[in-house]
Amino acid sequence: MPYPARFYAALHRGTPGDQPHYQRLCDTATSVLELGCGYGRMLTALAAADRTIVGVEYEPDLLAMAEAAVDRLPPPLRAGVSLVQGDMRDVSLDRVFDRVLLPFGGLYCLLSDADLDATLANVVRHLAPGGRVGLDVYRADAFHAEAEPDDVPDDAHTPLTRVEVDGQPFEVLERSHWDKPAQRIDASYLYVGEDGASVEGTIAQRYLLEPQLRAAFGRAGLAIVDIRDRFGDPAPDERDGDDDAMMIVEARRDEVGG
Repeated sequence: MPYPARFYAALHRGTPGDQPHYQRLCDTATSVLELGCGYGRMLTALAAADRTIVGVEYEPDLLAMAEAAVDRLPPPLRAGVSLVQGDMRDVSLDRVFDRVLLPFGGLYCLLSDADLDATLANVVRHLAPGGRVGLDVYRADAFHAEAEPDDVPDDAHTPLTRVEVDGQPFEVLERSHWDKPAQRIDASYLYVGEDGASVEGTIAQRYLLEPQLRAAFGRAGLAIVDIRDRFGDPAPDERDGDDDAMMIVEARRDEVGG
């Protein structure tokens, strides 16, 4: 992984409200599959005594962190959770699930239509009759239509926040490279310690516009039943704003379409 796992986990803590959203989505589910489970943040939040959960993660270091997080769960919750190293495009678990989840922008890690279609086809293969798919990604439609690469300078890092990694403080700076025709954003994060030592990690993403996302789901035989812009109910003064808008998607297998 070009991004050290502990540094990734210190910064990328999910989107506010995402855990309650997925807990509600999985409320009646007795089996859950999370593709791209990372260091186990969502997986452990969904653990329940009457539920089996399988987390799939490609990166060994993140998977090791997830294993440690599962080990910290109380035994009745830990018993139902298992982890698999694998690729969401082709992992085969020989079973189906009530819910299949790709939280925190995991769909945008798929950098081609072929990868996207393979993953969604694999989702369908692992989805039980009557089951649901849940995912969230940022909404890029307005950004893509209105901005140009010159508006997103990529020649310098800008301060973002401060985090602790293994008890040591780091300042985090960010820069992004945007290829508009390819809908590709490579976001780099530079962690600078108090001693001046630094670590850098990059996340490559290929964002989708809503019509593209809908078309991909249609090709896979997934019928979208809900797309919302935010987790939960926004405050009244946020209802008309586009800042931080998302596509939070729930879908089911389209039995008519195959």
